[in-house]
Amino acid sequence: MGNGITKDEMKLYQEQTKNRLTKKDIQRYFKFWHELFPDGNMTREGFSKFAQIALPSAPPDADVEYLFRAMDANKDGTITFKEFLFFQSITAPTTQPLQFHELIDLAFDMYDEDNDGFVTAEEMRDSLRNMFKAKGMNVNSPDIERTINTRIENLLKIADSNGDGKLTREEIVQACQKDPSLLVLF
Repeated sequence: MGNGITKDEMKLYQEQTKNRLTKKDIQRYFKFWHELFPDGNMTREGFSKFAQIALPSAPPDADVEYLFRAMDANKDGTITFKEFLFFQSITAPTTQPLQFHELIDLAFDMYDEDNDGFVTAEEMRDSLRNMFKAKGMNVNSPDIERTINTRIENLLKIADSNGDGKLTREEIVQACQKDPSLLVLF
């Protein structure tokens, strides 16, 4: 296949990404990945190096842990090429549209900081602040704070079906099935 990918691996990668990435995209990501991470795994430290390349407008002190959590699908503290590729197939422009549940899973994993199966208002606040900061925005601005707080209040009001002040994956799915426009709040 070139660039170190066998035909069988390419087939596996295309199946994994549901053919949303072209063979050329996969080869390009593979080359990039192995130049940065020759041993095949990205640690949290390596992720910092990757984030500087992927998010050049983010300030050096931006906390991008929420992205690491989203990519680390099996929550073992490292990101494999397969995990990275799957994340790219969801977040990068691709040939196929995203599936509803994939977007919700990605958002949930970014927000659920402690992996307890719930997303609290504080976890949402931390993740949203980090996302805005990674985009180079002043998270201490009253306008940004108001935007974050409004987004959290709206999500909880709409999706927190049992009123416990935190969201489960299922509550988010149910709310978004009733009103797909809620996905933009994530």
